[in-house]
Amino acid sequence: MAQEEGPLCVAEYSEKGGVGKTSITSGLAAVAADRGLRVGVADLDPRGTLTDELGLDEPEHTVNDIFFVDTSKKAPPPRDPAEIVHEVFVPAGRGWPSNIKILPVDRDFANRENDPTTAMEFRLKRALWGLRDEVDIFLLDVPPRAGGKLAGSALLAAKQVLLPSTLTKDGYLGVQEGLRSIAHYNGPGCLNPDLVLSGIVRSMVPRKKEFSAVNAHWQERLIDDFGDFLLPEPIPFLAVREVARTACKPITAAPGRYGKALVRTYGQILDHILKTAKEQS
Repeated sequence: MAQEEGPLCVAEYSEKGGVGKTSITSGLAAVAADRGLRVGVADLDPRGTLTDELGLDEPEHTVNDIFFVDTSKKAPPPRDPAEIVHEVFVPAGRGWPSNIKILPVDRDFANRENDPTTAMEFRLKRALWGLRDEVDIFLLDVPPRAGGKLAGSALLAAKQVLLPSTLTKDGYLGVQEGLRSIAHYNGPGCLNPDLVLSGIVRSMVPRKKEFSAVNAHWQERLIDDFGDFLLPEPIPFLAVREVARTACKPITAAPGRYGKALVRTYGQILDHILKTAKEQS
């Protein structure tokens, strides 16, 4: 019997760091929860920035428990990730909406990048399937490791990929290289043929008075080379975002017009994701 569909799963992915993946993940989670959706997030980056932002400190169980398999001779058979996930999936911290839950991470998860365990990369997909009746949308914060097992597990589990890009050379290269990696998962005969690129998001865009010739150059490159995938809503660089992150609060709780501007932009991106999901179904 074929396995039932899991929840709508969206990976925030780039092969460069510092382009706003975690900010977009937490922003989308906050806006989706504000609309009443049941939201899940997975922190797949061993640095744990998203785990920290969502108010979890030294969680008892982490995503590492889903991936790790004891392969010693006397070890029992591996447990089903669809069962383990219920021990790991916990509510976000105080200050976050009750309809947001997280698969937190710890530093030990970095060891899975070089883990030779057979089929380890498929364990996340199975785990998320185990949450199919509890979650409407799942957001994956993916580490920037080209060709790595952790990023690969996200691309196997996801139905959509969102590529953030700053208006810098690194941002552009992160998109360019990310598209190559995605093609290894959704190309003909590959392991996740239903995976689609939801869009490319211009992230941490400077305001007009700080917008430089370099920013303009790389924006033009993004438009020229990836214009069909470039979403119209850029995410501005606003200090209120860091204030919310420091306070471990959702951006929807931020006061003032700048907070509302970010919420509006994340909402437009969420609308695009939901529209794409409807077209996929």
